[in-house]
Amino acid sequence: MLQLSRLASAMLLLAPVLAPSAGATGPGGPGSGMPDGRLFGGELRYMADAALLTECKSGTRYPVAMEADWIALERAYLANAPEPGGPLYVTFEGNVAARPKMEGDGTEATVIVRRYINVWPGMRCERAMADASLTNTYWRVVRLGDETVAAVAGRREPHLLLRAEGDYGQYRATVGCNQIMGGYAIDGDSLRFTPGPTTLMACPPPLDALERALIETLTATSRWRVMANTLELYDDTGAPLALFEAVYF
Repeated sequence: MLQLSRLASAMLLLAPVLAPSAGATGPGGPGSGMPDGRLFGGELRYMADAALLTECKSGTRYPVAMEADWIALERAYLANAPEPGGPLYVTFEGNVAARPKMEGDGTEATVIVRRYINVWPGMRCERAMADASLTNTYWRVVRLGDETVAAVAGRREPHLLLRAEGDYGQYRATVGCNQIMGGYAIDGDSLRFTPGPTTLMACPPPLDALERALIETLTATSRWRVMANTLELYDDTGAPLALFEAVYF
């Protein structure tokens, strides 16, 4: 009975840490068609096989477990960190669980990286304290599916802009070739695009394939989620379709 009492007390102490907290605009949860994992955005430091995440909005510091999708985050950190062990803003989907302490006995609340999303060199916590607005924000295309998107020399930067105009919304998008236009409807975390007039120029490679991918992404989009300066679009199953970054002029 004494052991059970101690266990119950330990669980009560860990409960506030292990419970999911709001980390992004756009509600999710079981049955919503959204990913179940919590979105994390924070500054990661990694050195000597020890990783520490400072979550920007809460200021909470967590050790990061070397499991699940950690390897993808580790590779991105090593390729983009400003200096060995330096802070790098990262985003990923994950959860907090009890894991053995790196030093000493017992366990501690540890972040598990369930799905690596991206690293953002030059981004710091002070810029990630508030979520960008889905509408009337210039969203630079970062990734379509698994493919990283970059601007082509002499062409417009790939981007998406959702204009809020009364009860009706219009969007404009491009990968640097045609102007893709249409309407959209938002209901909570639900987002649907409807096609409209589009210019019909022939697009040279690789813009032709990227434009098809963008159109397919908009057609398949069902859900959205914004955290700080990043936007992800998802299909009906909750699978990620595209990643964007807010740009302010």
